[in-house]
Amino acid sequence: MALSGYLALGDHPTAEYHAHRCLSALRPHMIRSRAITTTRLAHAQLAQGDADAATATATEVSAEAATRHARVSRMLEEFGAALRAIAPGSTTVRTWTEHTATWRLTA
Repeated sequence: MALSGYLALGDHPTAEYHAHRCLSALRPHMIRSRAITTTRLAHAQLAQGDADAATATATEVSAEAATRHARVSRMLEEFGAALRAIAPGSTTVRTWTEHTATWRLTA
């Protein structure tokens, strides 16, 4: 809950802190929750201007979670749009685009 609240408030460093705490507490079988939290962490990192770290974090979301759960898919699409707006034409955007293209092959 704290992660969502701090993201909504725009306090991205505190949101990132809570994301890491949440991820460390999640049990291995909580795949969807892990994917949502990881995506929120990527959003917090991107909002702090760290496109490379944010993209690396977002790529940790499994293809299965990204394609099976509509909420995760939507959040990752929003991440991609924000990434393209912040770093258009960068190698980071190309990396993200290539990564998401593999999801379509596994879906």
